[in-house]
Amino acid sequence: MAWPARPCRPSRAMALTSSVALDLSKLPPPAFVETLDYEAILSALIAAAREEWPDFTPRESDPATKILQVFAYREMLLRQRLNDVGRSIMLAFGRDSDLDHLAAFYGVERQLIRAATDSEPAIWEDDDSLRARIQLAPEQLPYAGLTGAGYRSRVRRLTPAIKDVASIKRDGGQIDIVLLARDGDGTVSPDIVHLVTQSFQDDDAVQLTDIVTVRAADILPYDVALTLWVRPGPDQSLLRAAAQQAVRGYAALRHRVGAVVFAQMISSAASVGGVEHVTIAGGDIDPGPYGAPWLRDLSIAIETVGA
Repeated sequence: MAWPARPCRPSRAMALTSSVALDLSKLPPPAFVETLDYEAILSALIAAAREEWPDFTPRESDPATKILQVFAYREMLLRQRLNDVGRSIMLAFGRDSDLDHLAAFYGVERQLIRAATDSEPAIWEDDDSLRARIQLAPEQLPYAGLTGAGYRSRVRRLTPAIKDVASIKRDGGQIDIVLLARDGDGTVSPDIVHLVTQSFQDDDAVQLTDIVTVRAADILPYDVALTLWVRPGPDQSLLRAAAQQAVRGYAALRHRVGAVVFAQMISSAASVGGVEHVTIAGGDIDPGPYGAPWLRDLSIAIETVGA
């Protein structure tokens, strides 16, 4: 079901730009992160000791050598701590409360997924989801204009029930907002579609000249049948469990609007330790720009090579 939102009154032309979030995992390592080498630190301490005592010769049995070794180890721990502190204030590496403070700079808060009960603790948005919303947050700032990422950011701030959002531009200023729910196969309820549609009624919510339509993603269930070829010896039940976990992990990552599930990547995920090769029935799963793939069933057979 699609709910059309009213177009904003045009007063000046602004173009919707496509914005793809940068893959933080592909950034080069930060320059400040030091590669730690205990032996190099110890050698530097020994050299410093020799400047004070030219006759000093380090011997394993010498208490002075033991003290230098302790100092070198503690200095390495301190340098590692400095590395960790530096990473903690960077979006790519921040976690837990450190990431919450980074989010606060952009006015973003970690969402409560499910409130605590008498028997269960509260479930909060995970770090990766929060990190993705922080990346989108600047797209909503006034000087940036409303980009495609700005629309997605606005929707994801509304409710934790939304797992993924796509913004698709069509001719004539038509913008389709496609929603995927967090729970189950991702089916979005009409109430959530209506909630998101209403959020675009504000004057500052829609790019000038844009006509926004909100709709739920089309869920594309798919089944995967694999055969693992192994040599005699490994415990087949352990191999099957490891392959299932890896394949379901990949499927969860691809449970996004417009994401293609690649057969080659499924085979790669299932190639856990002890597996010679993997055969898979079927090819890639392409849900199209308005769809989302959902792994419905996974079956794994095991055959022995040379049996």
